[in-house]
This record gives sequence, structure tokens and C-alpha cells, in this order.
Amino acid sequence: MKDACVSEGRFRYLDHMTDAVIEAYGGTLDEAFENSALGLVNTMFDLTATSNISCSADKEIQIEAKGFDLQSLLYDWLEKVMLVVLMQHILLSDFKVKIYEEKVGDYSYILSGIAKGERLNLEKHHYKIEVKAITYHEMEIKEEKERNRVTTRFLLDL
Repeated sequence: MKDACVSEGRFRYLDHMTDAVIEAYGGTLDEAFENSALGLVNTMFDLTATSNISCSADKEIQIEAKGFDLQSLLYDWLEKVMLVVLMQHILLSDFKVKIYEEKVGDYSYILSGIAKGERLNLEKHHYKIEVKAITYHEMEIKEEKERNRVTTRFLLDL
């Protein structure tokens, strides 16, 4: 039985010799960004094991990201998610975001997100691999209106 926190079709890993390439999907841009964050955290920790994390997580974090374009917004979002995991020691497993296209200073896009998780416990949570950085290399965001689907692709430096 799979945990409802990570379900089929939300993201997948593409072949790469040394790093991790994640392709995430959604019916909307918001959903694709949510699933991108889920793919990032699942690269670092195994979210698929039912004993590892509760979907009714007890920690809730507000995360705001900004971008000049959608790629820089995705980069900022993923970097901030990774920093919460690494610096605040909260294993995030549930994301809800809203993306706004509005001019604020030098930025054209604003993301307002809520991330839920639980306190990281290495005896309980299965650590997989260290992610050194989010990169722009191979990053792309495709909106396929005819398929009602948005796809993000990004590379994690391991």
C-alpha cells in the first residue's frame, strides 16, 4: 500500500548519470509547483514508505517565493523548500501554493505557499541522498493547454 502523500503521476525521475532530473506534473501551474516540491523532498527522503511520515503533519510553514519569470520562481520556491528541510529540520510532505502574476518591484511572479510536515527524525525517516543545490540547468516549464497539463523539469545537483 502506498502512502497518499506520494501518489502515482505527480512526478517522476528521469535518467541522469550523476544528478537527479525531476519531471513534475499538474493540471495547473500551482499543482505542478506543488508536485515539484514533493519530488525534491522525495529525492532527499523516502516519502513513499507508509511508516515514514504522516499526511496529517503537525508543522505548517508559510513560504513565499518571487521570480522574474516562471523559471526563477520555480528555482526560488524549490530552494526555499530545501532550506526549510535542512535548516528547520522539518520533513515537508504536503504543499499548497498559489501563483500570482503581478509586478512587485523587480519581480513579475509571486508564489504564496503553505507546506506541511513533521519534525525530522532520522530514526523514523529514511534519508536517501544529499541535494547540494537546485540548478537552472535543463530547467523548463511547459503548459499544454490542449491536454490541461503543466510540466516542470529541473535538475538537482547531488
